[in-house]
Amino acid sequence: MGREFARLLVERRGALARDHGLEPAVVGILTAHHGSVESASGVDLRKAVRAAAAGGSIESCGRPVRDDSVEAIRRIRADVVIEVTPLRIAARQLALDHILAAFAAGKHVITANKGPVVYHYRRLAEIARTKRLGFRFEGTVMDGAPVFSLFLEAMRGARIESFEGILNSTSNLILSEIEAGRTYEEGVAAARAIGFLETDPSMDLDGWDATVKACLLANVLMGGSLRPEEVPRQGVSSVDPAGVREARTGGRRLAQVARGWREGRSVKASVAIEAVAPDQPLFPITGTSSSLLVRTDMLKEFQIVERNPGLRQTAYALYADLIAIHEGRLAP
Repeated sequence: MGREFARLLVERRGALARDHGLEPAVVGILTAHHGSVESASGVDLRKAVRAAAAGGSIESCGRPVRDDSVEAIRRIRADVVIEVTPLRIAARQLALDHILAAFAAGKHVITANKGPVVYHYRRLAEIARTKRLGFRFEGTVMDGAPVFSLFLEAMRGARIESFEGILNSTSNLILSEIEAGRTYEEGVAAARAIGFLETDPSMDLDGWDATVKACLLANVLMGGSLRPEEVPRQGVSSVDPAGVREARTGGRRLAQVARGWREGRSVKASVAIEAVAPDQPLFPITGTSSSLLVRTDMLKEFQIVERNPGLRQTAYALYADLIAIHEGRLAP
């Protein structure tokens, strides 16, 4: 995702300057597998992307960074930190340390990592507000679809009563592949081939990714305080392929559905494999597509559909958040 974001910055450099008065320079890149570099005048992004795509080191693109990532984030002079490390199911995680280090150094933060937001949203949002720093995370749910900015900015005053959605593209693709007569293993291979499988495949296959997203929506949009470990969860790894085909033969589709709802003063969530009927809004959502159906006290039912996104769509979320912070919209 970081590589695709870098490509987007290179390709859209002229449009950013012309349309938004924004001329970003990347002064540091920290990676786990391709080395880390910094340059006060700006890292050569084209060269860095080519090197990483070829599986090599990016350390010829600037001055090599030798300190650890947390210290480098504190030290390197930048205005914004883009945090895109992999999802981890734990309250203690490196991504949190990265964000806290950025805030401590007076830097805005954009992240596509769901982990620190789902566990520490209130804390991080409060630090950002107190320090008047940007904290945006649109890429955590539904790639580049404007979920958080839509409900927190454009639809102010509407109370979300419940939601349901197909939120994990990998799981949806695998179920669609099985429907088409392929094996579970072939479905997983298809997801891996297009770069949709998480670094740790169990995050997708065992339902963790969808569960974290359900908790994120419940916590950020509905004021919940859910932890993924406490939410009922079912992943596609537990599905019998014969059941997938039987459901389709019977006119239904099996889908991994994430739900959130209010129960008295509490907010609840679940993720389960469900048989979806043709008259239900989520029935047409196949392949890598995703969708979120939200019920509010104002607009009744409101559905967002993202058709077959790729890595570019998630990179766009980072891009849009960068523009928002540049324009002074520090939080969704």
